[in-house]
Amino acid sequence: MKILLINSDLAKNRGDRAIAEGNIELIRERFPNSRILGISQYPERDEAWYGIKFLDMDFQSLNPLDLLRLARIARQSDAVFWGGGEILKDYTNKMALWYWCLKIAIISLFNPNIYGAYQGIGPTRSISSKRLIRFVVGRCRLFIVRDEESRRKLIDWGAPGDRVIASSDPAVLPIPRRPDVHLVRKLEAQFEIDPEFLENFVCVAPREWFHYKQSGLIPFKYKKKLLTALGRDSSRRTEEFDTYVRRVVELVSQIAERYGTNVLLVPMHMEEGDTELCRRIADGFSGTGVMKVLERDILSAAELRSVISAARMMVGFRLHSNIIGVSSGVPSLNIYYVDKGRVFFDQIGQEAFAIPIEFLLDDDYYERFFALLDSLDRDSRRVRREIEGSTDRLRDSVRKAFGRVDA
Repeated sequence: MKILLINSDLAKNRGDRAIAEGNIELIRERFPNSRILGISQYPERDEAWYGIKFLDMDFQSLNPLDLLRLARIARQSDAVFWGGGEILKDYTNKMALWYWCLKIAIISLFNPNIYGAYQGIGPTRSISSKRLIRFVVGRCRLFIVRDEESRRKLIDWGAPGDRVIASSDPAVLPIPRRPDVHLVRKLEAQFEIDPEFLENFVCVAPREWFHYKQSGLIPFKYKKKLLTALGRDSSRRTEEFDTYVRRVVELVSQIAERYGTNVLLVPMHMEEGDTELCRRIADGFSGTGVMKVLERDILSAAELRSVISAARMMVGFRLHSNIIGVSSGVPSLNIYYVDKGRVFFDQIGQEAFAIPIEFLLDDDYYERFFALLDSLDRDSRRVRREIEGSTDRLRDSVRKAFGRVDA
């Protein structure tokens, strides 16, 4: 059996890699003799990381020849799984939505056996965007979403209710291993992280925010590249953004002081400013512990999960840093910039530890942040038991939903 996996951004997004890791595990469990083909700009690297074949292609290629090549491969496949991430929405930009709707519509002409695999439906404002989403969901034989709110949106927008199933995120599936000797040596050689550091550290996975206009026409990263190419200032730094960064730097330094820990900064998206923000936090760090940044993009999804599993706590600004942490049994605080973070923490019964990112602009940000983190640390044993039970339940839900696939 030949399966085409149209995945999200394996090239640069560590969160999307965790999703792909889960989707591949599902396919292997359900169709053990299948041959899976994914999409990546770095096929050799990702073949070594995932153990499947990859098509050498940007997952968001604008080359018409790439689209024709993908359509030909889809026609030769028994099933197409299109999944992961939050692709269908317009709150960040509209062009990416148009792109995906056109791409999947064309591929469905070559192979109607398309399955939406655990997508989130993000905030969507315009009626035309909702109609596009309804249309492309209707091109799929089955469309699995990662939460009930996403399902309700699709039904409200007119998507066929018998083909839309709510579950959770497949990134919860893989079970991490504690860092082995090989990984410990790799961390020491490539990041100067020694074994002693790994005995007591808190993970922080920050992201830029308050730095671009929402619901624009084109993705911010492409607009940034265009402005840079034209020799214009591509930054959109506001007073809100500067306040946000300054306070994140302060809080991270205080984590080390308050809990007597080291701090590991984990940029989750290697192209959207996470790495630069981590550098700014590291430069401003004044804690007594050791701070390190997982800056070099040389860790597989499984290796990153293994590192995070050793953490004392996780503070995640990107959802999949939290999903990796929670599914690894790490007490986690979610600072969400859009509802998908809140929704996941509702799923695991940890809604008390999800807080909107805007709180960092409030006067009482410091007290609110450490009240939550103190509670996580104080009750860590109980929290670990709770999230381990919730993760097992979500794993069952993800597998049950995939059991509806009749490819």
